Amino acid sequence: KDAPLIGNAGFWVDDGELEDYTRGKGAWVQEQEKASRLTCHSFKAGDPSRWAQKSGKAVSGVAMVSCARHSFIQPNGTVDLDKGERFAYVDVAFASVIRQQHPEQRHLHTYDIGCKYSVHFKERVTQSVLTTNATIEENDEAPDTLISSSQFPSDFEIKVPSWHVLGHNLRCILANNLRYTPLVGRTAGEGVETIWSIMNAHQYSTREMTHGHRRDCLTDIFNDYNWLKLCSESHRVSGAYFLACQTFLSKSDDLQEIEEDIGEERLRTLVEDAARRGTEQFGAQMAEGPSKSKVLLSLRAAEENAPLTLENWENSHSSQPAPSEALFLGNALELEDLQYQLRTRNVDEYIAEGTGGADKRRVQHLRSLDALRRRLEEHLSALRSLCPSIPPPSFVRSQDPTLQDLYLPSDFSQHERRNYGLNELGKKEGELRIGNAHDHLNSLKDALGLRRMLIEAKKAHVRGYKCTTRSETSIKRAGDVVARHKHGYRRNWNAMGKLGIQSSPNFSAAGLQELRDSDVQSLREFIDKNQYLGNAGELPWIWRSVGGALTASAPMNEVKRAIADWEHEVLRLTWIHARSARDRWWEEQALLFEELRQIVATFERMETIWKQKQPSNVRLPSVLEGFRACSLKKAEIFRSLATEARVQFSVAREYQERQTAAASQALAQSMQLTGIGQVEVAAPIDMEEIL
Repeated sequence: KDAPLIGNAGFWVDDGELEDYTRGKGAWVQEQEKASRLTCHSFKAGDPSRWAQKSGKAVSGVAMVSCARHSFIQPNGTVDLDKGERFAYVDVAFASVIRQQHPEQRHLHTYDIGCKYSVHFKERVTQSVLTTNATIEENDEAPDTLISSSQFPSDFEIKVPSWHVLGHNLRCILANNLRYTPLVGRTAGEGVETIWSIMNAHQYSTREMTHGHRRDCLTDIFNDYNWLKLCSESHRVSGAYFLACQTFLSKSDDLQEIEEDIGEERLRTLVEDAARRGTEQFGAQMAEGPSKSKVLLSLRAAEENAPLTLENWENSHSSQPAPSEALFLGNALELEDLQYQLRTRNVDEYIAEGTGGADKRRVQHLRSLDALRRRLEEHLSALRSLCPSIPPPSFVRSQDPTLQDLYLPSDFSQHERRNYGLNELGKKEGELRIGNAHDHLNSLKDALGLRRMLIEAKKAHVRGYKCTTRSETSIKRAGDVVARHKHGYRRNWNAMGKLGIQSSPNFSAAGLQELRDSDVQSLREFIDKNQYLGNAGELPWIWRSVGGALTASAPMNEVKRAIADWEHEVLRLTWIHARSARDRWWEEQALLFEELRQIVATFERMETIWKQKQPSNVRLPSVLEGFRACSLKKAEIFRSLATEARVQFSVAREYQERQTAAASQALAQSMQLTGIGQVEVAAPIDMEEIL
């Protein structure tokens, strides 16, 4: 076997440790994997039934541990897989990284299947099966034990990345979503996916290499990836910090508006209720229909498990494989919604509300239009790859991108879909349309309840010109959300009709109907208008559809109770998610500020280390001078990086000090503490100039 020059150092796990662990615990870990499948959906990762599907290659892939916040590839955190993503292989990669950290630190890891992987993780890495449940403290020579019990972190969690968690069941989403986890900021945990997008380009050049050559080559690639990220990290973190500060202020204002509209008594009830409940409080207590995300994940799973044919085999081996039809359609539905939002956005209206200057709002709008044009170009490029029989679509950058046709199957007649071979793609679009219609319907009902609640809160609690203006702005924004989701539902309903879904014998969109203007009203509005005569069948159908709370024969008292329950649920969810968003963004700006300080300290420390480096076993003066020149060159590089990072940190620190002074001034004014002392008001900072 060709041995790598790097040995077991660098980014790879110890091969001997991996062999001892898999040989000693293979059967035990296999039983735990089978049992853990019951905790959530049956995902492909970690599925024991896929072990036998060996591709005939010595290595079928790699598992890698990277930093969840900065996406740096971790030392000794990469392992070769020979039969799929088995827990035993991932255990060794995780444990190799954990051993390098202090056990008293907080350890929060993310894994696509973290919900079931974490169930017995501590037992697997700290206990030995060579003796009866012996730990390494009792049997120091146990080769199948990765971490001693005393060195295992006391604060250890494994969550699911923010995008992957949407494919899990509701109980798992609420328990493992990073958005509901304190002290993680806006960490997404999806950084390793960006690494794969870069590393996959090297699969063709390394697949024919020997074992040692391949590892040495990948080690160089990993080092280059980490170094390029390191050189630009201070700029990235600095930009992210100011963006987090802006977003935190925006989320704080949103939460403040909601709490002002709620009133003190109801707010106190919500706070007490949130303190008693765990992460399940972030989930709705109402039944819901199929969502677009669930349908999209189902279609993606079907595509990945499709039988191998000559056509998709050739696509998988081509330099530019065909894009996923499900992802193409999902992106197209997002583009439809984005086109509507930008088409209906009134920049001058934002200016009249006093939320920003005219130039800044118009610049943001133009940037959004440019981003839409880029996404449309990518969409049309993917369309040409998926549907080459369609006449080449036209796209002119100078035209309004919000009016650009997307050329989806629903845009063609039945005859044209048959001629262009779009029938199968049309079926997938229909499934996504049904899920998207349910999403818009649920959001529409939530927005209706929120708008009605804001109107009543304005009448009962809001006094004064400033508060009245803010309340009216909140009501108008809620009305804009109602209009957006009403249009979104109708857009999907019309597309379903063009695809023939509504008229099909087995109507798969059960519970959905044509949405009339008379249906778009909250339950309380319906009652207040005296339209209810004791027959729930006369209620707007949206409140009797999937996710509704009433039956056709509901009595009056049940309707009133349903109204109160729904409005309280909408209010509770609106407030709890707004508070969670505010908290996560506050944590994010605090984390980024500290990370920026640590970047400066790290570069300064590395400069000192390289200046002090002296080879001890070199006697020739010429060779010694060469080593010295190399060390000084490295020190100069880190000195330059430290200088850039200090500039970024000084701007961030100045901004933080001004924000603190401004907050102190606002607090002094609100408490009327003018007799204690004067607080100097800081001059505002132009965030556009800083960014």
